[in-house]
Order: sequence, then C-alpha cells, then structure tokens
Amino acid sequence: MTLTATLMATLTGPSLARATEGGDSPATDVLYPDLAADVPEGEWIREGGGSGDATPSQDPHILNHRIRRAGKLTLIGGAIAVLGAATALGGASLIYIWSPSRRLSKLAESNDGLLPTDDAKRHRVIQGINTGPIIAYTGLGILAGGVITAAVFRIRLKKLREKRKASASLSPTFFRGGAAIQWKVRF
Repeated sequence: MTLTATLMATLTGPSLARATEGGDSPATDVLYPDLAADVPEGEWIREGGGSGDATPSQDPHILNHRIRRAGKLTLIGGAIAVLGAATALGGASLIYIWSPSRRLSKLAESNDGLLPTDDAKRHRVIQGINTGPIIAYTGLGILAGGVITAAVFRIRLKKLREKRKASASLSPTFFRGGAAIQWKVRF
C-alpha cells in the first residue's frame, strides 16, 4: 500500500483506498467527511520537466554532444578562414609585393631592351604573373567559406547553449487547506 492509499484509507475508509489502488468501485462510504474534504489533491506534473509544455525534454547527453560538435565545427571554420586569409595574402604578395611587371622591365633593361626567351628568371616572373591571381582568388574563396562556416556554427552553438542554460523558478501552489511553494529547477 502506498503512502497516499494509506492516508486515504485512514481518512475515508477501505473502499476509497481500494479505488485509489486501482479498484473498480467508487468510494461510497466515507468515515470522516470533514477530513476527506480537506485532503489535498496534487496537480499532475509531467516527469522530465516542469515547464508545462507538451514536448518531452531532450536527453542532456545528446544536447551536450551537439554543443561539443557545434563548438568543434566553429573552430574548424575559423581555422579554414585563417588558412584562406594566408593563401589570399600569398597570392596578393605574388601580384603586388613581388611586382612581376617591374621585374620584367629590369630584366629587359639588363638585356638591352629585349627579353631573352630562354632565361630562367623570365619564366619565373611569367609564372608569378599567371599564378598570383589564381592563388589570391582561391584564398579569398576559402576565407569566405571559413567565415560562413564559423558564423553559422557559432549561431548554432549559442542557441544550443541557451537551451542548456539552467533556470529556476518559484511558484506558489494553493490547496484547500493551505499553500505551498514549489521550486522547479532545470539544468
């Protein structure tokens, strides 16, 4: 016999105690009707959360796994963005700092105004002219992809952390013979 059934049997008699334990017959005889009217009837509280919403609460292990995965992907996006920035700077240095047009003009001046066709310096400078923009634009694309990845997963990480945030609330509950304060804590 449970504590509620014992209390009900004491106040109302054995027939109501059988009804609360799953008996089919309703309570017809009450030993102490004054005390039976004062028995508090607790409200139904769904297990797993006190928010009152109809959706079941999520498993905290799954939520923690999603938070860790979003954090890792945010860091990976940031690393990709740094790699793209370094690649874009390398391409820009091939175009502007290394200055292939100035190097070709110096090579032409040293050879009496003509560019030699079989010179290794000339071929390196021409390769720099051709590959510099390709490397710079590829680096900018990688940078944009990394920034977008990091931003999307950072937003997701913030939303998941907000879900996990602990909250506590105090709410008064009134019974027929008094009142109580309930403390609901969510982790």
